[in-house]
Amino acid sequence: GGDTRLYDATLQAYQDLSQNGDPNHIRAIVVLSDGDDTASQNTLDQIMYEINESAGEGGNAIKIFSIAFGDGADTDILQQIAIPTGGKQYDSSPENIKKIYDEIATFF
Repeated sequence: GGDTRLYDATLQAYQDLSQNGDPNHIRAIVVLSDGDDTASQNTLDQIMYEINESAGEGGNAIKIFSIAFGDGADTDILQQIAIPTGGKQYDSSPENIKKIYDEIATFF
């Protein structure tokens, strides 16, 4: 496999949506991952700091929904990213992935 930049991608999406997203619309990020970051320059702590800073400013919350995919997926990391935002973490398989996306859609 190749390098995975889970933290970089999640933080970039969060910052972009925070700075450019319309606060009058629902703002959410869906992360599909095995939870294994192998190449990010950013850390989980930096993501958590950004989430806490945003919440402290009283801004319209950006929810993160994380979907654990693959055998041995690190659900702990994905929960740490999703839960503080008011989002949710899901465990998925090829059999239930559509059901998970349908459930996430109900939040909108």
